[in-house]
Amino acid sequence: MSQTGFVHLQTKSAFSFFWGTFHPEELVTQAKKLGQKSLALTDLNGLYGAIRFYRKAKRARIKPIIGSEITMKDGHTLVLLARNYEGYKNLCRLLTKAHLENPRGNPALRFDHLSHLSQNLICLAGGRGSRLRSLIEKKNIPEAENFLRFLKNFFPEENRLFVVLQNHFLPKDEEALHLTYELAQKLNLPVIATNEVTYLLPEDYEVHKALVGIARAYHHRKISPLPNDSFYLASAQEMAQRIPYPDALENTVLISEDISLEIPLGRPRPPKFYPSSELANRLISRLCVLSLARRKKPVPFDYLVRLEKELSVIKGRKLADFFLLVKKIKDFAAQRQIRCTVRGSAAGSLVVHLLLGGVDPLEHKLLFERFLNDGRADLPDVDLDFDSDRRSEILEYVMKQLPGQAAMVATILTFKTRGAVRMLGKALGYSLEEIAELSRGLPSAFRGVDILTALSRFPELKDHPILKEEKLLCLSAQIAGLPFRHSVHLGGVVIAPEPVENISPIALSAKGLPVIQFDKDDVEALGLLKLDLLGLRMHTAIRKSLEALAGQHKKLDLENTPLNDPKTYSLLKKGDTLGVFQLESPGQRQLVVRLKPRCFLDIVAEISLFRPGPVEGDMVNPYVRRRNGKTRVIYPHPDLKPILEETYGVILFQEQVLEIAHHFAGMSYAEADAFRRAMTKDRSPEEMAKIKDKFISGALKKGYSQAVAERVFEMVASFAAYGFCKAHAASFAHITYQSAYLKAHYPREFYIGLLNAGPVGSYPHFVILNEARRKGIPVYPPHVNSSGLEYLPERDGIRVPLTEVRLLGPRTAERIVLEREKGGTYTSIENLLARVSLSKLILKNLFLCGALEGLNAAEKEVA
Repeated sequence: MSQTGFVHLQTKSAFSFFWGTFHPEELVTQAKKLGQKSLALTDLNGLYGAIRFYRKAKRARIKPIIGSEITMKDGHTLVLLARNYEGYKNLCRLLTKAHLENPRGNPALRFDHLSHLSQNLICLAGGRGSRLRSLIEKKNIPEAENFLRFLKNFFPEENRLFVVLQNHFLPKDEEALHLTYELAQKLNLPVIATNEVTYLLPEDYEVHKALVGIARAYHHRKISPLPNDSFYLASAQEMAQRIPYPDALENTVLISEDISLEIPLGRPRPPKFYPSSELANRLISRLCVLSLARRKKPVPFDYLVRLEKELSVIKGRKLADFFLLVKKIKDFAAQRQIRCTVRGSAAGSLVVHLLLGGVDPLEHKLLFERFLNDGRADLPDVDLDFDSDRRSEILEYVMKQLPGQAAMVATILTFKTRGAVRMLGKALGYSLEEIAELSRGLPSAFRGVDILTALSRFPELKDHPILKEEKLLCLSAQIAGLPFRHSVHLGGVVIAPEPVENISPIALSAKGLPVIQFDKDDVEALGLLKLDLLGLRMHTAIRKSLEALAGQHKKLDLENTPLNDPKTYSLLKKGDTLGVFQLESPGQRQLVVRLKPRCFLDIVAEISLFRPGPVEGDMVNPYVRRRNGKTRVIYPHPDLKPILEETYGVILFQEQVLEIAHHFAGMSYAEADAFRRAMTKDRSPEEMAKIKDKFISGALKKGYSQAVAERVFEMVASFAAYGFCKAHAASFAHITYQSAYLKAHYPREFYIGLLNAGPVGSYPHFVILNEARRKGIPVYPPHVNSSGLEYLPERDGIRVPLTEVRLLGPRTAERIVLEREKGGTYTSIENLLARVSLSKLILKNLFLCGALEGLNAAEKEVA
């Protein structure tokens, strides 16, 4: 039999968490080596790796089969394969029911769900873990027969229900194999041969055992590893030796030929919320024109030209519905007084500015094509930052507005080398002290390498104690990079043109939000829209500062504050930026003093410069010297002056790469954006040569000499990888300016906002309070008659809350404040204790920090 005469239909990758040992892509690579023309992925209770498997298989010209091994309510499992896209949708729906109708982390499917969702699915019954196999091993043939007849009711059509034959060389396998075959023959059901593939090669069995050991040690899962090393991707010849029934092998090919699954990839699928595109287009045009008329009187001509261009692209891409949805979200936030700003390349769009606010893209020379152009096949990425404390309200609103059509995007957490050593160390019985020593200073990942390779690649490991622990090192290297948990993306929300459960199985997060099983790369591959609704602590701090001002009857319209305030720039020039958004670290404070910002663009530049790329690429010093007039500004060619003048001849922004490619090398903006993305990704020397040839040939056609074209390309190549998105920097710079403005004009309220916003920035509360003292702002200690649950303005200073008293928890502090509000101030210790139950230790801490000062008998009572 040739190697193509058998198809593996039951495989579990590392997305069967703590069980499988390989990435789905590696499965495809190994199958290609074996000459397989088709292959299935059937991870446990999910399709987590299905899209990456499908894409890799398509590229390898292997027919992908998508399925899942689903846990049923009785604790046994069934393998279901999707015959086509409708079957795929049903599989997603079944897995969704298994997850949503059971406690988190314990999915289980009821058989009755199969009665209306089994269409276009193929059922494989009889493998390890199945009810049929359990009954066969117990010699309960009548009950096994009844179970198969029961299953047949859900899969009545021919070749929809297959009986699985397996032989993993276990004591009961030989007998069970023949009994199962005889029963299938009796019921006239087709049989198939499967190997429960859990690792690719027999030697990977140790990795499987290590993963199970981690699950047992860390997650207390009561599972046992597979009993031997036969659960690998066997060749067709090996399967023929294991299963003595040719029809069982031939039927795997029959199933493969019957399957015609085509998942739509590579084409955008934007959602639709209006009856027609014409209606959505008219509405977005009207809203933009009205907004522009309110903002600009009279409206400059260049704004009208830019608006017409952007609307043309948006309408051509059929994205009006999406932009109107984002506006609804922003309007909801405004109604609830939830601070919200746009981040990322979207800030370069005039339409976004008119609908959502933020920096003016024309005023700050931001490029729309960096955000959206006709050459990009993917959907636009609009990121919104909200007040962190209130972001949950936004997510709940979106889910309520788009029931079944929106869900959170997943994040797949993977083993890092150090974590792998720690987890494996515990599973293998090392002490905590040994684990700490062995994991110290390890690099983030070196997957699948042996000791010698590790030594050559990481010379700093040459004396590391882990090199003496060969088994631990090798196993850690092999599991590094494997997924170990399905989690929730920080703010990614997928918005689908149809029910999300048709596209991905859904589960609930710990906060009760629906979560798909795919990550952002899978979402992009599926052509789905992802909206990032993120939390920003500085928004919380600014809101708290404005609330402190409002409490003193001071109102500040921070959104419309001019960006040229002298007092704000004076503060920035002095480096007085502790607590200021993006500018508070020692390195940033040093840079801002050197840069001495005089205008908003200087803040944008500072944010863009203080990044690992520009620092490593030595962009900072030339920029600062040129900015301060200490070095002459040089341009590679006079024609580049309009593009590079604002950054003193240094390529600082990604938008500048687009402009150079467009104006100097004659590329369209779509081509220029593709050129920019190619320049910033890892590329081979061959790819780099093609990029260079295209750029230089374009420059030559524009009339530039070979030497000039070469020089400009080298400059672009040197800086493109470090360039920052100017639109994103401008969005953040606006928040930077707002926080600096607050600090410059209302320092006390600024500090109160920082202190009450939770973990903002890099500094603990005592550092912020010490700076307030240095600025002459009194800091009053906690007091039972004056303090609240947050920092408060009091007289000319700041009153520390009761929650800062050691060992006084928030509930006790809340009781003290509540009783005070109900019955007036506390007059004595006796009066306090009569109204609030306090331990002696807490009472002592209250006394020591001065919170009982002035109360009668305070000192005596504590003593």
